[in-house]
Amino acid sequence: MSVKVAEYLGQRTDVNNPTIAPASRGDMCPFMDAPCKKLVPQQLQKPICSVRKGDGQLWIVCEHRLCATKKTARRAGVRTPRPIRLNEYQKNRIMEIARLIYGGAIGENDILLKREAPVPVGGDNSNYKADFVIKRRNVVGGEVLEMQGGGETSNTGHITRHVTDWENMPNRTNEFLRETIAQAGTIETNAWRRQQEQFLIKGNVAEKTGHGRIVFCVGSLLYDYLVSRILGAGLRDIRDHGWTLALIAFKEDTSRPPQAGAIPLVIDHEKTLFTTYSSFVRALTDQGEPYPPLFTEGFEDL
Repeated sequence: MSVKVAEYLGQRTDVNNPTIAPASRGDMCPFMDAPCKKLVPQQLQKPICSVRKGDGQLWIVCEHRLCATKKTARRAGVRTPRPIRLNEYQKNRIMEIARLIYGGAIGENDILLKREAPVPVGGDNSNYKADFVIKRRNVVGGEVLEMQGGGETSNTGHITRHVTDWENMPNRTNEFLRETIAQAGTIETNAWRRQQEQFLIKGNVAEKTGHGRIVFCVGSLLYDYLVSRILGAGLRDIRDHGWTLALIAFKEDTSRPPQAGAIPLVIDHEKTLFTTYSSFVRALTDQGEPYPPLFTEGFEDL
């Protein structure tokens, strides 16, 4: 169990120049047109976007890293929040997904989009919000697009102390910032557990509404975790035959040598699954084997 800081406020640490500077309150997030959420006064966390596991795999730890969904941001001393425009990073990410699910010839003018769209569930009148809802212009129906970022780490305090030590160094270096933190690790299970309820409900609403599908975008590590849980279900890829659920993994783009800036991400085309919502839910819930000793052995008298 160990991790390394991979990105600090959108700057990868595995290049030595330029030297990364400590962040300040109110610094902008490189992945959306708004201040970094971790640097606002209510949070004051370290602006770590992603970490690397001991084997080098990337683990996203910020909810806004893959593709931020916020549509307003508050300004200091101003009560009315300002609208957040989609920046080029967000547009490119959404178009990459759209070209995969709709076909490569589609362009930006063909796509309509909503952010943080309400998803009513009835009953206690509680509402969920879809990260994005996208659709093709002049086409009935659309896709609920969920962006899974913000995976957890264990012993996060060790990561925080390491970054604080780096920030306080008189002659700080990127090499020190990316040093191994042996006491910390990643928690893939919590990332899925935290999203499971919303994922199931939003997918169900999309399917019941008619002509609706759900697209779940995750990092490669979380994709591997999910697929490992449904290996025995024999789900077939039905990309060309009426799919209603897509699972899409993003990986680090290693096609070029590391360059200063953010770590480039791309769709991992070897880690995509197009199936039906009902088949996927059935695969998730139909787990475990009969175990008769559970009810016949090892009892004690009250």
